[in-house]
Amino acid sequence: MLRTFLSPLLTHRSFPVQSNADDEVHDAEDNGLNYPIPKDLGPDALVQSVQTSVVDLKFASDIYTRSRLLENMDRIMHEDPSTKAVFRDSDGFLVILHVLSTLPPFLEDDTFESGLKVVNEALACMQYAFRIASEAIRDHTENLRYFEDHVGYETLSEAVQGLVFNSHSSDNVLGLMLCLAFHDFSISGLFSISHSSIQTFSEMDSKFAALSPQLGLIRLPGVFKVLWESLCRLITNDAPLRYITYKLLDHTLGVTHWNNAVLCRIGLVETLLSFFQDCGSKGDSMNKEARILQKLLKRTFDISAKTDDARSVFRRAVKDDNTLDMDALEIIRSGMKSRWPEHFCLDSTAALVSSRTSTKSLPSSGFTFMVWLWLERLPHHHHDIFSVQLGAVTVLQLHVCSDGRLAFKSSATSDSVIFSKSQLSTSRWTHITLVHHPHKVASPTIRLFMDGVLSDSLQAAYPKTEGLESTYIIGDMSHDATMSWSIASSYFLSLPFDDDLPRFVHHLGPRYSGRFQDRSLIRFLTYEASTSLNMYLSTQTSKNTTTETSTLRKAVKDGISISESSIVFCLTPSNFPTNQTRDHYLDSLSTWGRSGGFVAEGSVLAVHSRPLDLSLWKIGGVALILRLLDLAKTSHELSRTIGALCDSLRNSWQNSEEIEKLHGYDIVVKILRSKTSLVNITSFETLFEFLGLNFRSPDHSTIVNTVAYRAIALDFELWSQTNVEVQRVHIEHFAFLLRASRFRKFNAKHRLLKMGIVRRFLFVLQSGWYQPDMVPFVINALFVVAQASFSAEDAIKPITSYLAANLHEVLGQKGNASPRSVVSHSPRSQRQKVAEQVLEVFVSTLRVPSLHAKFAAVLPLHRICLFLDISSSFVRKFDLIHGWAVLRMVLPNVWDQDVHKAAFDVLLGRVTTGSTAAPADSEAVVMCCPQLIPVILTALQRSIEAAPSPSVFVDEDQEGFVHNVILEPVKSTTETLLEDLISLHSSSVSFRRIFKSQSITQILVDTLVLSVHAKSATSEISQLSQRLSEKLMHLSALVAMDNVVTNATKDKVCIETHDIRITYCKETVSINTSKNSFSPSGGLTASEEQSVLKSLNRGEQWRNTIIVSERKRFRKTVLDMHELRRQVSHFNQWTLILSSERSIWPPTPQHRSWRLDETEGPFRIRKKLEPIDETTHSSINFESSRQMTSFADVDSDIASFHQIEPSSWSESQEISSTETNDERQLAEDVSEDKHRRVRHELEPGDVIEAVSTVARVAGVDSSPGLLIFGQSHIYMLDGLVEGDGGEVIDAHDAPKRLLFIPGSIVELNGLQRAQRWSLDQLISFSDRTFLFRDVGLELFFRDSRSLLVVFLDKSQRQVADQRLNSILEKRESHDGVAAGIVLHKTPLGRVGAKVMANFRIGELSDAQRRWQNREISNFAYISILNQISGRTPSDATQYPIFPWVLQDYTNDTLDLSSSKSFRDLTKPMGALTDGRREAAQTRYMNLESVGEEPFHYGTHFSSSMIVCHFLIRMAPYTNMFKTLQGGDWDLPDRLFTDIARTFDSASKDNRGDVRELIAEFFTSPEFLENSSNHDFGVQQSTGDKIHDVKLPPWAKKDPLLFVVLHRRALESDYVSENLPAWIDLIWGCKQRDPAAVNVFHPLSYEGSVDLDKITDDLEREATVGIIHNFGQTPHKLFNASHPTRNMLGSSSLPAGTLRGIEEDALLLAQESKPVSEIGSPVGNIAVEPTNMKIYATRFGILNTPMRPHEQVQWGTGEQSSDGSVRLLIDGKLIQIVESVFCTCAAFADTDTLVTGSSDYAVRLWQIIRARQSGPGFGGKNVATNMAITHTMRAHTAKVLCVAASRSWSIVVSGSKDGSAALWDLNRGIYTKSIWHKEEDQRSDLAEVHLVAINESTGYIATCSRAQLCLHTINARPIAKVALDSPNLSRSLLPSVTSLAFHEREYSQLGVLATGGPDGAITLRTWNADGTPPGEKAEWEFVTITTLKHRPSVGRQAHALPAITALKFIGESLAAGEDTGRTFLWTLSQ
Repeated sequence: MLRTFLSPLLTHRSFPVQSNADDEVHDAEDNGLNYPIPKDLGPDALVQSVQTSVVDLKFASDIYTRSRLLENMDRIMHEDPSTKAVFRDSDGFLVILHVLSTLPPFLEDDTFESGLKVVNEALACMQYAFRIASEAIRDHTENLRYFEDHVGYETLSEAVQGLVFNSHSSDNVLGLMLCLAFHDFSISGLFSISHSSIQTFSEMDSKFAALSPQLGLIRLPGVFKVLWESLCRLITNDAPLRYITYKLLDHTLGVTHWNNAVLCRIGLVETLLSFFQDCGSKGDSMNKEARILQKLLKRTFDISAKTDDARSVFRRAVKDDNTLDMDALEIIRSGMKSRWPEHFCLDSTAALVSSRTSTKSLPSSGFTFMVWLWLERLPHHHHDIFSVQLGAVTVLQLHVCSDGRLAFKSSATSDSVIFSKSQLSTSRWTHITLVHHPHKVASPTIRLFMDGVLSDSLQAAYPKTEGLESTYIIGDMSHDATMSWSIASSYFLSLPFDDDLPRFVHHLGPRYSGRFQDRSLIRFLTYEASTSLNMYLSTQTSKNTTTETSTLRKAVKDGISISESSIVFCLTPSNFPTNQTRDHYLDSLSTWGRSGGFVAEGSVLAVHSRPLDLSLWKIGGVALILRLLDLAKTSHELSRTIGALCDSLRNSWQNSEEIEKLHGYDIVVKILRSKTSLVNITSFETLFEFLGLNFRSPDHSTIVNTVAYRAIALDFELWSQTNVEVQRVHIEHFAFLLRASRFRKFNAKHRLLKMGIVRRFLFVLQSGWYQPDMVPFVINALFVVAQASFSAEDAIKPITSYLAANLHEVLGQKGNASPRSVVSHSPRSQRQKVAEQVLEVFVSTLRVPSLHAKFAAVLPLHRICLFLDISSSFVRKFDLIHGWAVLRMVLPNVWDQDVHKAAFDVLLGRVTTGSTAAPADSEAVVMCCPQLIPVILTALQRSIEAAPSPSVFVDEDQEGFVHNVILEPVKSTTETLLEDLISLHSSSVSFRRIFKSQSITQILVDTLVLSVHAKSATSEISQLSQRLSEKLMHLSALVAMDNVVTNATKDKVCIETHDIRITYCKETVSINTSKNSFSPSGGLTASEEQSVLKSLNRGEQWRNTIIVSERKRFRKTVLDMHELRRQVSHFNQWTLILSSERSIWPPTPQHRSWRLDETEGPFRIRKKLEPIDETTHSSINFESSRQMTSFADVDSDIASFHQIEPSSWSESQEISSTETNDERQLAEDVSEDKHRRVRHELEPGDVIEAVSTVARVAGVDSSPGLLIFGQSHIYMLDGLVEGDGGEVIDAHDAPKRLLFIPGSIVELNGLQRAQRWSLDQLISFSDRTFLFRDVGLELFFRDSRSLLVVFLDKSQRQVADQRLNSILEKRESHDGVAAGIVLHKTPLGRVGAKVMANFRIGELSDAQRRWQNREISNFAYISILNQISGRTPSDATQYPIFPWVLQDYTNDTLDLSSSKSFRDLTKPMGALTDGRREAAQTRYMNLESVGEEPFHYGTHFSSSMIVCHFLIRMAPYTNMFKTLQGGDWDLPDRLFTDIARTFDSASKDNRGDVRELIAEFFTSPEFLENSSNHDFGVQQSTGDKIHDVKLPPWAKKDPLLFVVLHRRALESDYVSENLPAWIDLIWGCKQRDPAAVNVFHPLSYEGSVDLDKITDDLEREATVGIIHNFGQTPHKLFNASHPTRNMLGSSSLPAGTLRGIEEDALLLAQESKPVSEIGSPVGNIAVEPTNMKIYATRFGILNTPMRPHEQVQWGTGEQSSDGSVRLLIDGKLIQIVESVFCTCAAFADTDTLVTGSSDYAVRLWQIIRARQSGPGFGGKNVATNMAITHTMRAHTAKVLCVAASRSWSIVVSGSKDGSAALWDLNRGIYTKSIWHKEEDQRSDLAEVHLVAINESTGYIATCSRAQLCLHTINARPIAKVALDSPNLSRSLLPSVTSLAFHEREYSQLGVLATGGPDGAITLRTWNADGTPPGEKAEWEFVTITTLKHRPSVGRQAHALPAITALKFIGESLAAGEDTGRTFLWTLSQ
């Protein structure tokens, strides 16, 4: 290349020939004066000297002359910079490179002194050359551009290669290239360090440190790239040089961000990764290198990780043994933290300038300027950020001061005004918005927003404008500019923003580069940004400033209302795409020129950053991180993978959106649940920091991701299985959020309010997940949450219900409850202990007055007996309901120290005052609740009574000291009670006055009497008893002596005291107590006791109701948890991309299994295969590792509560309405949602309207399931049925009668599918018979799928019919079109399942007429007859029937013109030979003679066994066949192995074999191949192993050729003429004709038997078996002979059609006038079917099929920078979706759009129209819009083209990666690839830029520059042709520029049209006619004809138009040109 550059300069003079080096030295010495070094010359002389030196240097051959000339030029250029231009114009750069390239010969010999002198001189020349190059380029833009554009770095690389690999010059040239890159020659010796005497790393480090300060900014990135490429070749085997290189890179990356950007763009990462992979444990040196490499990779990944690099590091992260590589994982973890957006990097003097001639002056309406800035260093003095010039006058400036503050200056202000409150920080992205209002009414007129917040403002007039041209400058072009900074994006709008909009734009972040046209801009918000915005809005709402934030709220809801015309400019790096056609290594803007209105000046670099989280999106998405998480085996690996996952989501809205669609957070929980032992504090903190917690500043904690928080943080079972430390931190995090955080109100109200956390906590306490020592922490957290939202539904009712249900043991007795049975004295269970702890904390919580007020307002306090605020109103209310009496009855039975303390606290008011004890000697103690005194005295009485009955209190201890152990605590409590009463008597006047009451005194007297009884019952009185007696006497004496009480009271007490003393003295036990008869009810009267018992019973009923409710709730929660686990186990979409062969970690082995897809093509053809993913549907154990309450236990508990009945004495109870309402308020009815298990399968907002238990029939299998009709969708869910009570249950648990579908094999363990269709997708339905039972129903949908279900009885099917009819009628009335599709309205070749579904008997005549007129093929007509007669491919017992048409299976060539090749269609298979005919007739007569119903054949021509027999090699029929055979294969000799042998068996050899064929013999070659390698055994007759089916010789060992020829035979004239006779036998008048020998077993005919009338199970099963074995004859369609076909004319064309393209291609002629002209290259041609009008659109525009007024646009004009797709209706813009980066698009149907993108993804879209949301479809009336339904990944490069077919439900996409990918349109998943790239082929030649799908056959055409390929729908290769172009490598356009298939319903030939860049249209077909004899078929393309477009008017004769679009329209061809014209090619008559 260098020689090519120099050749023009050497034409007039040649180099002198030198003999040897000595001669050179001599000549140089002799001629040295010929090259004098000029000194002190003037400018002109210097210029002349440079010119002369350059010319002389061209021809100087000796090294000394060159050295002096170079030295001379170096000095002159330093003295006079003006000579730089002269140097350039004199070809100085080329000459210098020539000198460098010719230096190696001078470096070869250094053995002698002369040789060494030459070497040194050569090295000097080399140094001068680099110095001159550096000086010539430095600060000289023109020279830099010239060097990059006309010389190039590639030329430099070639020039220095000889020096790089020369040992004498290697270090020097490397150092000089480094100097040139930095423009600093003080570092030239850096690489010499590696080859000096220094050997250790530490010594090299110190030497490097001395030179490193000179390493600054990389000035010439291209030179550094050349240096790096050279180093990569040297350092592989040179460890010291490798180490110095790594040190150089490490230091350079750390100097400045500019260097980071440069190094990431030169291919650094890819090479470093390869070196990193080579580094292992090879000693300390390699370990150190590995550490440096890892550090380098972390830094480079921080800026950009190209997809290939990201793919490499992820691939390395997983080792072959499925363990993780921690080094790679560390790089991933670090790379995910990067937040860099695409940006411009500017250093010092640098600016982006836009001069728009269309924009005059500043906008009159005001303006808004926005920019994202990142400052690396502040300027030394002010530095312009933005300025506007009108002409030569600067009218507006915004600049940064040296202190970081912003300043503003305009033509309306004399001086700069500093915004004092503004302060820019370095090393962070800052969003600046400057808003200038034009009028003074807006005060202030100038507003500055920093990060969305109003920072400062000022008042200034609007700059005056004079209509001059506006120039916008971003940056500073002054020579003294010093700031280093970056810009992510900048906008200038011709309208002033409202004050709230800058906040919204700021929250979009620096990565947003759109134009604010998307109405759903909120989807670009990250979790943190969304939370911040919500917090702001909630704060403003609380301040009642809703009106001020209305603009912001509107932006959140509908986006920012900015018209595109208001955007003066939008500057983003995406406006400056990489220019692949020039030798730019870094796309320096200085060489771009104008692009998008901007041009770069100075040091500007566009950095197309691609952080690892964004690259992750391209290469596979979050599924890759989930895979790493799943493989983690240690705590360290787990914490790193969790960190990588969180960081990949934190800043990427795409990844966040995807993980939610994948249910990724539930999957994370599932993975973590199996790794709980690995979860440490680091993992926990990483995960919860992602959720929003801030462990460094807890006051900043808030929940930023509610979806993840709900799934992860609230899975208490998961965290309860971790270690104790993690459990504690997890529980404590609630306090972080609700107490420590300054955002606690927001967290409580807007985040946690609707999550039901209190109920979750209560469930956790009942589950027993946590150990007892953790329970207090759980309870504390419970009340932290409860207090944050202490409302009735969120906290009060749940907690109270829990306490009511768990504080006491359940009562099981049915009899009357006694007062003392209310409280159980049995040992406390763990549940009770926990409940008591909850109660204790709950009581302490209610000490807060505000919380107590809320509590009192919600619940009836008399039910709870918690008295914390004893007001007078409460006392009265409590007394009215006998509350105090109830306490007297209940409380004494549970009296202990705690109750004692609580009672006295309430009595003395210590609850509210906070005091803990009454003053001992104060008379001021006042009782706040004297009503408690009777309760307390009754408790004293009861304790005395309990003393002689120790058995009441015996629990677990049965030793000899039981009595003392048990009684002492009771008497001790009694003693305390007595002491406190005595103390209270002495300190409280109010207490003493209470004894004025006779009833109170009587209780004390009764207690005295009981004390005597207690002593009399014991033989020995203990000291404690003695003390109690004395203290009781003392209390009585105090009461008796008190002056407050009445005399009567004194006398009574004294008398009793006296009697007791006498008793003690006499030591008698007989005491007269008749006058003080003891009442066991504590002194209650009979009426009081009755009321008390009623209240107690009512309370018991209330508690039992609560218990039932709570247990129901607990059971529901358990079921919901199990259902959630089951759902998560089926969330497998994330594994699909990982399980394909295109995965980053492809599975091993890579063999994939396939099965027949149920998707139906035209005429219900099923031939598309789908992959069988074994891992996708694997069943996993989702049960908890901890034992949970079983369903049975919960149910039994509930049942026990229902058995509790109220006591008999409570039946007459009357309860006030108020009390009843209170009870109902607490006793919630937990409704049992019977459809709970299926609701997760419903579309959002859908409502179930009807549910039916059905069996989905597929082949011979039936899967029990639910057919659900919703308001908007139809669902089919396998594995679930509706129980007797209407609840949804597993099919495994259902009774057999619900699963009994006669004649099918019930499959309970197979694939459990969940399918759904919108109601609008329903095309039609047909009633079906199943085993002649009228209980079947087949539904047909627009997505080419069908559904066959069988109901339990006909009535259920009829109900479904009515509902389906209603759906179709509603749509018909709403759409205004008929729901059914009539055959004659369907275009030729478009009759698919959705059309055939609508055929009825009345329409049969129309189909018959079309067949007679050859408008449809024989295959199509037979398919229609099968459909009408009830045959369906979904049911193997009623599979479609096709005839044997051939009998020649032996010849090498198939002669379709000979009748001998065909089977006799007039006879049934059982009567083709005389012998078989005679045998059949004999059987018939024999049966008739014995009185039985006669028949000819005991078998049938179609049965489930016949179908499975033929399809044995194709799943799922493989397993079906084995099932029918009892679980194993049939005998090998009886399998389907040979077509000829099978025909012989069915036609002559086996009289029991009368089978016909199935459709696959004419459509699908795959069923003939054993692609799954099943072992069918060995044939005994031949010894051959059974594999593929043996084909006839004429098929040439190719199943595809067999199918093609067999179909051709079916469509032959012979078959067309004789087909009516065969139809008569199958569907017609001879269906049961004895004369035609065509009578089958009676049970094979419809109506012969009614299974529903057979009551005996055995008889019915036997009948079913007979029907199965004998088959089912289709429904009779014709009663008369079938008419014949019109055979006049060409049989391949419809009657009346004279010519066709396939038959008369040579007659095609171009019409004279174009049918369309659009002025730009035609990208797509569409036809309006109603008027056949042709619509041509340019590239980037697509018309909706059937709706030409609708358009989709993408990638057009300046708007393409936002990567948007736009929907237009009638030219009006309806919707814009940004950031999908569409590159191509195609419609699959009217409602389905497919797009390919530059982000490697293929997207499926749904066009949702208002009509689809209309009445009857369960939706709201919404505007027409489009939404993404699937994002599909497999490609590794930009997608260039897409094609879609609804008929076959496939999508094909072509990519720059050299492949075409096949996708399933219905499921949105990858299936297979077609590869164009071959080994050692250039990648650009393999780029697939065109794809097409044949709607009739499913064939796929793909085209790259190198070849055109044809494949089947299953990617089976058919033919390919090399595209030879004379300038293939240089041509801008490929050889083929457009593709189109000729479409017919059936075509014997097949035509593919290709358009070329030279105006040529080539029609090709394909065949295997050229196959050599005996070889396997070799398909090839055959050219039919080539058409030439006429040149356009005004073009040169040789400038033919390129054909950019092709479309066949019937028998015409439309061709679009790059001129914008579209011509029609028609057949001339």
